[in-house]
Amino acid sequence: MEKSLLISRIAEMSSAILLAAAFALIQALIGGTRLLFSLPAYSLLAAIGFLSLFSLRRIKPEPDQLCLWSAAAFFAYILARAFLSPVPYLARADVYSVLGGLLVYLFVACVLVNTRARMFILLFLLVAALAHVFIGAIQFRDGNNFMPISFLRRFDYGQRASGFYVCPNHLAGLLEVVGIFGLSIVCWSRWPAWAKLLVGYTVAVSYAGLVLTGSRGGYLSAAGSLALFAALSLLLLRRADAALFWKVGGAGVIGASVVAAALVFFVQKSDLLSGRAQNVSDNSNIRVDLWQAALQQWKVQPFVGTGAGTYLFYGRQFRTDRMQRDPVEVHNDYLHLLAEYGALGAFGFLVFLAFHCRRGWKSFQRLGPKRVAVSALLPSNTMALNMGALCSIAAYAIHSVFDFNLHIPANVLLFAFVFGLIANPGIQRGDKPERVATWALFRRLLLPALGIVLAVQCMRLLPGEYFAERARTALRDFHPAGSILFALRGLSHERQNPDLYNYLGRARLAQGSLMNNSLARESLYQAALDAFWKGRSLAPRDENFALELGYTFDVLERFPEAEWMFAEARALDPRSTTARQCYEAHLDRWRQTGAGAPRPE
Repeated sequence: MEKSLLISRIAEMSSAILLAAAFALIQALIGGTRLLFSLPAYSLLAAIGFLSLFSLRRIKPEPDQLCLWSAAAFFAYILARAFLSPVPYLARADVYSVLGGLLVYLFVACVLVNTRARMFILLFLLVAALAHVFIGAIQFRDGNNFMPISFLRRFDYGQRASGFYVCPNHLAGLLEVVGIFGLSIVCWSRWPAWAKLLVGYTVAVSYAGLVLTGSRGGYLSAAGSLALFAALSLLLLRRADAALFWKVGGAGVIGASVVAAALVFFVQKSDLLSGRAQNVSDNSNIRVDLWQAALQQWKVQPFVGTGAGTYLFYGRQFRTDRMQRDPVEVHNDYLHLLAEYGALGAFGFLVFLAFHCRRGWKSFQRLGPKRVAVSALLPSNTMALNMGALCSIAAYAIHSVFDFNLHIPANVLLFAFVFGLIANPGIQRGDKPERVATWALFRRLLLPALGIVLAVQCMRLLPGEYFAERARTALRDFHPAGSILFALRGLSHERQNPDLYNYLGRARLAQGSLMNNSLARESLYQAALDAFWKGRSLAPRDENFALELGYTFDVLERFPEAEWMFAEARALDPRSTTARQCYEAHLDRWRQTGAGAPRPE
């Protein structure tokens, strides 16, 4: 018995280390925003699923049943709707993000219930935050889009800090959670003073990094989470002792005022940060156009939504004239969920959120005011975790109005960890049972089952994703021959990825333009047509395939067919200036041949 207990503890310790490693890996690889860069972390989560078998019969505090059932119903619907989406490849990001998040949630809620182990994960995240902020400080200082991993690139955000992520808003989504957890540990844990000083320093650095991101949604969500933390802390202090309330509460107000003044002074020294801070509520923000497009999309299929990944298409169809950048994300997690998963998905999320907030509030009352009323000991590690989790939910609830952190796999895993803490605070309620209940055994068996699914899929999908990324970067760097080779190798592993056909067709076009021999050039153009047709069959609403087919028909001087394709592109994206310019160029080419092109509209 002692041997099996030792093995179980070693397995859980190893799992906690693997979870920390998964967090670090997916954050370092640009937050896992491409499937290739999230699969390595998912493989580590698969190992956690296997190791959970050693804890199968170990008696542990039970998670809240309503939390588990609401999670099961919500995630089951999301997975089912994603599998039935019109473009299976685009749905994969949601499918595997949900599977990875579900594994983390069940592991934390059902297995990793030890407070010390949970604190270890948070301590690791605090250290990771320091690395992000260090990189972000270089980005802010130099404004040159520096990235520590050479083959990864971020979008051009100028001086705004993004750390290892590609977008500053994603980093803000991490720092606002890590910061509030660290603050809760400093104020309410039983850690020694020297440890709290170190954590406090990390918290200060995290919030400074949050300022450097220039994320207005991050500013609002951090303010909201800090306000909730202050309210919960004052409620707890009031139950403890009136003198202590005024002593600690007054010191807290003074400290918060000093920090706020320092931040305001720092922000005013930067034109970039002061400008963004002064325009937190900018009515001319392009996000409003994205939200309107999502609402229009929701009206197409109001009950079940149009399917995972489809905002890419409907965002183009319903874009406004001033929204000319390709709308990939809604910049509002709630509207994104509503548009792609319908009212049923939105209702499932609200039920899931409500039950977890209910559990978190009950745990706070038990760990905080009720415990303090009968005990002179104020600090508690479990209470610190609970308060941090509640305030983290408040942060994401606000930030999700403005950004799409719940579509960033790294932040999804972090959010799953937070909800797992809420679902099971790690306290045994009632008498300790003699053996694990049958339902609990079945629930724990879901972990190795998820581990098997993730392990198999990671091995199956990784080659295709790797070669797709190589094809993309080769095409970006003007190496069409290499892009053709990588795309063909990718297609030998993966036939459902429309991007591979897009890269292959574009690379063949580029390679053909380099050919002096007319027969070789025409052969490559014909081969490009074949690649685009196959890609279009997988994603018929993707405007890019219609534009590429139209252009390819043009260079082959098959102008009536090009006219058909450009008409389709304009129907899919009626307000796109790019589609209109491509069509005008098509008409010019047609007229130059003297073949009687139609007049422009």
